[in-house]
Amino acid sequence: MTQADFDRASRQYYNEQVAISGALITRVLRWWRTLSGRAVQTDSDALWEVYRDMVSDARGRSHSAGTEFHNRARELSGHTSTFRGGGRDMTAETRQAATSFFVQTAPVTRALERGRLDDPEFLAELDDLMGRAGTNLARDSGRLAEQGGRDALADARENDSEVIGYYRMTDADPCGFCAMLASRGLVYTEGRNAARRTRSWLNDQDPDQYHPDCHCQTLPLFRGVSMPEADRRKAEEYERKWRDTPGSGAEQLKNFRERFDAERRARRANERQAQG
Repeated sequence: MTQADFDRASRQYYNEQVAISGALITRVLRWWRTLSGRAVQTDSDALWEVYRDMVSDARGRSHSAGTEFHNRARELSGHTSTFRGGGRDMTAETRQAATSFFVQTAPVTRALERGRLDDPEFLAELDDLMGRAGTNLARDSGRLAEQGGRDALADARENDSEVIGYYRMTDADPCGFCAMLASRGLVYTEGRNAARRTRSWLNDQDPDQYHPDCHCQTLPLFRGVSMPEADRRKAEEYERKWRDTPGSGAEQLKNFRERFDAERRARRANERQAQG
């Protein structure tokens, strides 16, 4: 085993999760475009079951990938045994998918209860509502899919005594919120690494948080391997920015995010201008 093997496995897992999420988003959008507003109103229960099954299938693959990655990371750090994590909480998963479906389709249903299908203005409004509902459902589905792997890794982190900590892997150009969380670097698990100073982050500083359209992953750390070099460099860069941010507590967080996101927008605008 080499550190490079661990780094490569971590990146492959990240890419796999992004692929699972992206494939489901595409699938949900294609399915939604075949539907009419009237079908959403009259066949909502049947449509909800289709959506639930699509999300559940992708979430299951994500969960399996998370468990497999945890054991692969374990193996690369020198452990020969296999960790058997907990199963999926299907009740919670169904509830989350139901919330997504009925919240996002509610505007369409409400509009049909008051509008007239022979009114051109209403039909234009309905088309807009259907488009937004489909986009929001697709975004939700991607988030719920990736939650499968995140759940698997969170469960393993809490129950595998060989895990000594975790770190947050972001994409190449994260938002200020994700950069702040990644700036925490290695976070050591209570009571499992007496040779190092233990750090714990609470509430809005807990690295295991995700926003819509977020692809960050919170990955395990074992003795014998370290944080991937690319992620360590990013964490150190973000930590320097954090320390240079004025204020403390919520004020510092607000200032950091605002400045980081402003720099990100400016950088992206310059890149678009250079390309165009």
